Amino acid sequence: MSKKGDKWIKYTWEFETSEDPYAIKAAPAGEAICPRCNAVFKDKRWLLDEELYEELKDIDTVPQIICPACRKALEKYAMGYLYISGEFWKTHKDDIMRLINNEVERARGLNPLHQIIDIYEEEDKTVIETTTDQLAQRLGRALYKAYKGDLEFKWSKGNKLVRVYWSR
Repeated sequence: MSKKGDKWIKYTWEFETSEDPYAIKAAPAGEAICPRCNAVFKDKRWLLDEELYEELKDIDTVPQIICPACRKALEKYAMGYLYISGEFWKTHKDDIMRLINNEVERARGLNPLHQIIDIYEEEDKTVIETTTDQLAQRLGRALYKAYKGDLEFKWSKGNKLVRVYWSR
């Protein structure tokens, strides 16, 4: 502990910056579209706007860029993992998957970079890989809110990768 003025400093924090390797380094001057997920890049951010996408897709001067989320999905670069297990999961699989799909659609409405990369079975668990750590956390919280159970978060160093465990 060290003293600063009249207060004792108990903790010092070290901050690490871990930038997303899939983020666009140089943003296009105007609009751009992602041909894979139909997201539109406008005003330096990605958004879902079907009308704008339909308007821009036929214009030759609008660049077609694969968005960071689609690049992560193509290269299987997951930033979040959701592990679902338990007897309740086995008996209510359809309802839980419906809840997860609805939550993903809500999240994509806010930010189209939230996507599911893959869903697969691993031993007695189902694993859902996501393109962002926020989406995995959001899905885990939605499961807990709807069905209770046990929810646990484990972050990596730098808090850029999260593993969310839900079971009931």
